This record gives sequence, C-alpha cells and structure tokens, in this order.
Amino acid sequence: MTGSQGEARCKITLNGKWLEYQTVCLIASVGGNEPRGGSECRASVVSHFYQTFTKEAEMRIITLSALAVLVGWLWLCQPAQAIILSTAEDAIAQESYDARKPTLDVANKAAAQKKQTLESLSKACKVMLIRIGAVLSGQAPLEKKLQECLEGQLGLSSGTLNPLNAPPVRWNIGSIYRIHEATDVYGPAIQRWMNEHFGDAIMSAISFTVDVEEGKSHGQKTIRIIFEGKALGYSDDAYWTKE
Repeated sequence: MTGSQGEARCKITLNGKWLEYQTVCLIASVGGNEPRGGSECRASVVSHFYQTFTKEAEMRIITLSALAVLVGWLWLCQPAQAIILSTAEDAIAQESYDARKPTLDVANKAAAQKKQTLESLSKACKVMLIRIGAVLSGQAPLEKKLQECLEGQLGLSSGTLNPLNAPPVRWNIGSIYRIHEATDVYGPAIQRWMNEHFGDAIMSAISFTVDVEEGKSHGQKTIRIIFEGKALGYSDDAYWTKE
C-alpha cells in the first residue's frame, strides 16, 4: 500500500454510542512508522468529536430550557393557592371552608345567572358590598336579615343559605394574629418582669394552663387571656461545674 491513496475509517465512542467518521487519508507506510496523513486523520477525528459533542450539549441545553419554561408556565397558570396546611388552624380553616363551599357555589351560581353584582345586592339589601362579598366568599357569617334579602334576590328557597350562618374559621385568624402581635410587642417587657421576680428564668409552656374570661374596662367588654406556667430557671454556674 506504499504510496497509494486509500480510505481510513476512524471510530470513537461518545456516551456508549459508536460514532463512525470516515476520512480519506494518504496511507503510505514508511517502514514501521505511522502512515502519512495519520496526524491529519487524527486531527480530523478530534474536530469531528468536538463538533458532535458540542451539538449534543447544545441540544441538551435547549431541551432542558424548554422543559423549564414548560414547567414554569404550568406553575404560573395554576390558580393561586393561598391555602397551606402547615398549622392546625390552617387545617381547621380548610375544614370550615369545605363545609361552606357547596352553599357558596349555589349562591354565586345564582348570582351569575341573575346577573347580580355585589353592587346591586348591596343596594337591594342595604349592606355594604364588601360585607356581602365576604359572605359570598366564605369569610364572614351570614346574619338572618341579610340572608332573607339574599335568598330573595337570588331566587333561592328559604333556608338555602343556612350553612353560612355560623362564623367561619378564617386563614390568618385575627385572634391568633393578635396574640402573636401582643407577645412580639410586649414580650420584652414581660421577660424583664420575669427576670426581676425569678432571676434568669422563663415561663414553662409544658407545666402550663391557659384560660379566657370576659372582662370589662373603661365601660367596654374585654377579653382576658391568662397564661399560667411554671417559672423555669436557667442553669447557673454550679450546674456547669465539672465534678
């Protein structure tokens, strides 16, 4: 084959697949040395490998980007969910809403069919439209007088809206929020009083009771919440001394 021109078929592997690349090289053996054109053949194979690898990487990036866009689009198109059952009150609120939802669906469907808006219902029932909207979204209790008006305006039989009478359990319950607010605002002062009376101590929430009662202040009804827990002292130096 000395001095003759032939075909050299070079094979490489990529990700377990055989990639076959064919190039024409001058194959002229000189003794036991490498054929002429061998280095050019290798360079051509390396170039082909690089191009193939780059194309595959680009296709993977394009595919992953497309998937990311699709997932993002699906996520954004879902109805906003403000309900996260992460706490006990959230679960109770969900249960409360689920019990009211069938009645809410009936009322809102009737309003849509009769083309009744919050504004028109407000004028007819002489109740502010936001209050009516809160009732029809399950965030406020329905009182008897308003119930009679709504049932009449929506063409519903008497008693249809009875399930909306009870106070709903709301997400971000006002009373719980206010308790958190009170402890955030007045907690440092309470802790200071504890230190003055008990030293380096806190109140236990295990050896603990809580009670509520009605009170009266400045001529108004009030709610009194009483936390009573064991005074727990932090360990002192004696406890930390090595034996």
